[in-house]
Amino acid sequence: MVNKGVIVLGSLAVGGVLVFALTHKAQAAPPPGGWCCPYNSAHGCFETYEELVQHIQSVHPGERIPLPIEWE
Repeated sequence: MVNKGVIVLGSLAVGGVLVFALTHKAQAAPPPGGWCCPYNSAHGCFETYEELVQHIQSVHPGERIPLPIEWE
């Protein structure tokens, strides 16, 4: 038998982590080597996440924008 209280709490915990990650993405540090184009390595890397987003929107329209990851 499944305890519904545990499922609800588990779902809330996962949702809380997702909300935290999405609200703190602007503070993410760039990965080692900068923000590199995930669609064509020949396009190189960018100094900021915003530059990478602009690149993807202009050169790779319709492709997904990767979410920034906090590197430790």
